[in-house]
Amino acid sequence: MTSKLPNPHYLPEISIKTTIINFTVTPSGLEDQLLVEVVRYERIELEEQRDQLIVQISEDNRELISLEDRILKKLAEIAGAILSDEEIINILDASKIKSESIN
Repeated sequence: MTSKLPNPHYLPEISIKTTIINFTVTPSGLEDQLLVEVVRYERIELEEQRDQLIVQISEDNRELISLEDRILKKLAEIAGAILSDEEIINILDASKIKSESIN
C-alpha cells in the first residue's frame, strides 16, 4: 500500500496489521542522521554528553511549565490586589531566579 500524502492516517485495523514507513528524506535530515552516527562511532563521550543535555533540556522545560502553571493558579486564586499577596510575590521571585538559571 502506498500513499502520496505527507502524513497519512489509516484506520486502527490497518495500522495494526501494517508497518508504516516514511520514505521522505530531506538532505538536512539525512545529514543530521549521518552526523549522529559518525559522532556515535568516533566520539562516544560526546554522544553521551549530547544525550545528557537533551534529557536536561527536557527536564528544564517541564519545570518551567510547572512554574508557569503554579503562577497562573495562584493568580487565579487571588482576591484583591496582587501586590498585597506576599505568597505570590515569593513565587514570582523564585520563578524568576529558576528561569534565569535554566536559560
